[in-house]
Amino acid sequence: MNPIVIVSGIHGDEPAGNIAAKYFEGKDDVIVLSDINQTGKRRLGSQDFNRHFDEEEHNLQKDFLDKIESLNPCLVISLHEDDNARGVYVYCSSNISDQIKKILLKYNLPLAKSAYGDKTDNGVIDNGNQPYRGTLERALEKRNIPYCTIETPLHLDLEQRVNIFKKLVSELI
Repeated sequence: MNPIVIVSGIHGDEPAGNIAAKYFEGKDDVIVLSDINQTGKRRLGSQDFNRHFDEEEHNLQKDFLDKIESLNPCLVISLHEDDNARGVYVYCSSNISDQIKKILLKYNLPLAKSAYGDKTDNGVIDNGNQPYRGTLERALEKRNIPYCTIETPLHLDLEQRVNIFKKLVSELI
């Protein structure tokens, strides 16, 4: 069976994803790639790591994407936190959007109605303008690798964000 890959810590100022990802280390058919950006800041050096996956000259992103692709995952789950969101939302491949909606509704979470101009459908965005050009999600989409990016709102406390990630990822794996 192809593994599920969990990615966290692309932005160094988003700790909940790293904490939650460690919970899944060692689980069968799950590969965790966490603590990618260990600076404690959003940027890795002078760039936002998650905005340059479409540019050949950025070797870090190319190497990271090549690593994911070599794992031949059935799904990549990326964990992020949003300082503007008022609720949880998920960007995902369109073939899994109905499954994601059911999972989000199961937990009665506060769901964002929109994210960066894209309206959500019960917390899910599967065909919006976002995620931005150059993101991991867009790169995975180009390679036909199913993805799911879970965004929790930073206004919730750290423990709440970690627990949301754990619940949602547990449902997906």
